[in-house]
Amino acid sequence: MCVRYDGVEVEEAYCDALTRPEPAYELCTGRDCQPRWETNRWSECSRTCGEGHQARTVRCWRMLAPGFDSSVYDELCVAAGLARPVEKKACRNKACGPQWELSEWSECSARCGGQGTMRREVRCSVGLSPCNEAMKPASEKECLGPPCDRQWTASDWGPCSGACGEGRMSRIISCRNLEGKVISGSQCDPTTKPLAVYPCGGWNCPAHWVEQGWEQCNASCGRGVKVRRVLCAGLENGVYREYPEGHCDISQKPEVQAPCFKRPCSIWFTTAWSQCSKTCGVGLRLREVKCYQGEELGQGCDPTSKPEAKQTCQIQPCPTELPDEDCEDKATANCALVLKVKLCTHWYYRKACCGACRSKAP
Repeated sequence: MCVRYDGVEVEEAYCDALTRPEPAYELCTGRDCQPRWETNRWSECSRTCGEGHQARTVRCWRMLAPGFDSSVYDELCVAAGLARPVEKKACRNKACGPQWELSEWSECSARCGGQGTMRREVRCSVGLSPCNEAMKPASEKECLGPPCDRQWTASDWGPCSGACGEGRMSRIISCRNLEGKVISGSQCDPTTKPLAVYPCGGWNCPAHWVEQGWEQCNASCGRGVKVRRVLCAGLENGVYREYPEGHCDISQKPEVQAPCFKRPCSIWFTTAWSQCSKTCGVGLRLREVKCYQGEELGQGCDPTSKPEAKQTCQIQPCPTELPDEDCEDKATANCALVLKVKLCTHWYYRKACCGACRSKAP
C-alpha cells in the first residue's frame, strides 16, 4: 500500500510506481491438517428390477497447504482412526417378473461349406405368472458350416496284437485344420474318415469281422448312443481287402451300437443383460447365471464353461467439465493462489475453481 510519512494510507498515485514491490504470498507451516474420507455420488442400481448393488469411490484427502487439497494414501485416514465409508450397498427396485432364461447355442449342424442350424433351450424362470410369449427369444437360428479346410490325418500303425482272426493293428485318426491344430471330428467329413483298425497276423488271412473303435457318445450329457463300423475284411498276399458281409458269419457280427451315459445333464442358463449401471463413462451390466439339472437348480455344470455374469459397458463418454450453469468456485479453495501457481490443469482444482480457471482459459 502507499502510506504517508505519518503512516496514513493514501492514493497510489502519490507513490512512485517504479519502486512498487511485487505482491507476494508467503506460506508458513502449521500443524499437519487431519486427513478425511471423501466420497463421490452413488452409481445407479445395477439392476432395474429385483436386488442389485450401487457403488461409489472412496478416497482419503488432506489439505497440504491453505487452499491445496490432494488425495493421499488410504493408510493416513486409517492411521487417524477414521472409519472408511462403505463403497458398495444393496439396492432394490420393483420385484422382477418371470424372465426368459437361455442356454448356450449348440454347434452348427452343417458340414463344411453348407447351411445348418444352431439350437438352444429357452425356458421361463420360476414365477407366479408365465413369461410373455411375444418376447420369447428364438431357440433356433441358421448358421454356416465351418470352412472346408479340415482334413483327416493318421498316425503310423501300431504293432500287431495277435494271430490271424484276432490280430489287430491300430492308428490314431484326427481331424485338423490348415494350421495343423486338432479340432472336433464333427468338422471333418465322416464319409472320408480313414480306418483306424486293420486286421493282421498272417500273409493271407480269410474274411472275418473287424470292428473299428467306438465313436463319441451322441449326447453331451445324460444317456445317448455310440456307434462303430464293423467290416467283413481280411488279407490277401498281405494286402487289406473288404468283402461283402455274406463272407462272414452274420450270427457272430459284433454290435454296431451301444448305449452310453455321460455326466448328468447340467446346463448353464442366463437371463438378459441388465441396463448399464452408469449413464456415461464405464459402468457394469449384469445378468443371472444359473445351473439347471433337468428342472431343478443343480451344481453339476462345468465351471470352466460358465458364462460371464458381468461385463463393462459404456453408453457415452462423460463430460470432462461441469455445465456453465453449475460452475461455482468452492469457498474453501484459494482460487487466486490456484491461478498463480497454474494448477488449473489438475482435475480437482479445475473443478473446485471452475469459474476462475475458465476465466483464464486461452
